[in-house]
Amino acid sequence: MNEAAEIGNPISTFFAQLGKAGHVPTFERNSATLRFDVEDDAGPIGERWYVTVRGGDVAISHRNASADAVIRIRRPHLEAMVTGRINATAAYLRGILTCTGSMAALIMFQRCLPGPPGSTGRVAPISSAAVMAERRAA
Repeated sequence: MNEAAEIGNPISTFFAQLGKAGHVPTFERNSATLRFDVEDDAGPIGERWYVTVRGGDVAISHRNASADAVIRIRRPHLEAMVTGRINATAAYLRGILTCTGSMAALIMFQRCLPGPPGSTGRVAPISSAAVMAERRAA
């Protein structure tokens, strides 16, 4: 895909930013390869994204190689996933994407995906004392 075609393409933008980061702390103890086969109207596979994670270091390419997880997804659904409008696990359960191989690799990858539009980030963990206090109040 040429640079002009990538402008305004949320999928290309997402993978470019992920690759540019080089090291993703949330993946520090993980290693996996994922291949995203993106289906579009032009043919069965319109584009391919290959993600390599080794101890937190991330590399992105368009290789057509074997991977720990091969994810097949239609372009509009991948766009929704990389912009936070669809959760990867929910998409799998709803049949929006297929994952051949390691589902654990897909779940690991999900950690780098954005949350829903308008979300403010992670919620602080609830302490066990707060949970027990709520149970006693109920």
